[in-house]
Amino acid sequence: MRMKALCLVILLSSIHGVRSQDSIRLILEFKMVHVVDITQPTNPRISPCMLLVGTKRSVFDDYYRSLRYLGYRGIATDRIYDDPNDIQDAVSGVTSDQIYTDFDKQTLITGSYFWNTLYTKSEPLPSIDWTIQSQKKKILDQECQMATATFKGRHYTAWFAPSIPVNAGPWKLNGLPGIILAANDDKNEISFTCTKLTMPEKNAPRIVFAKNATLISAEKFEITRKAFIQDPKAGMALANPAGTLMAVTVSPGAAASQTKNKRRSLNNPIEKE
Repeated sequence: MRMKALCLVILLSSIHGVRSQDSIRLILEFKMVHVVDITQPTNPRISPCMLLVGTKRSVFDDYYRSLRYLGYRGIATDRIYDDPNDIQDAVSGVTSDQIYTDFDKQTLITGSYFWNTLYTKSEPLPSIDWTIQSQKKKILDQECQMATATFKGRHYTAWFAPSIPVNAGPWKLNGLPGIILAANDDKNEISFTCTKLTMPEKNAPRIVFAKNATLISAEKFEITRKAFIQDPKAGMALANPAGTLMAVTVSPGAAASQTKNKRRSLNNPIEKE
């Protein structure tokens, strides 16, 4: 019953969105699995992420930065890791990109923290040539349908929920007649799985991009990213969109697992082209 009410709220918001502020209307939590080092396929980086959706905009980001975006502070936003590789990635700032999508302006902004500074690049919202398939399955009690497409050098299978008619999805995946709740590439090097779907509490913040971002050209953005990957320790602070430092908590089992996994190289980006 709650999900039916949720879908109704989204539909009404879409109809009246022009007259209202574009506040967060839907919160989706995702588990993102990325084989960042192709020499270690069994040692992927596992990142909790969030997709915050309004009527005209969406933001996909690291889970902990998203919590702060939603106004949470304190221990709830500390990062807790078991894998020492993930600890090193977090401390050096190697986390998922922040993806801001403006469906009205057909614009997509990618943001990454390099050396404690949020750098961004802007591009037209990509058009993905999806082929909708007949297969269906349920995800979080939502009836989902399969779609496939080649995007950024990878062939993806996605599962979208027509009952939630929102043109959004994890990362840069979009363009289906329903919100995308799961997706993976055909090599199983990248996957996104929605683990929770909720409505925000009252007085949810508006979806706006970080004001402290430094906009640079796409070419300079990639050059900066490569320089950062080669020397991430040059900036050891991890910041959130508000500009304050974020804590990294090491779990008791992290030291014991220090020798279990080798340090990962970043040789397998999400975007292959």
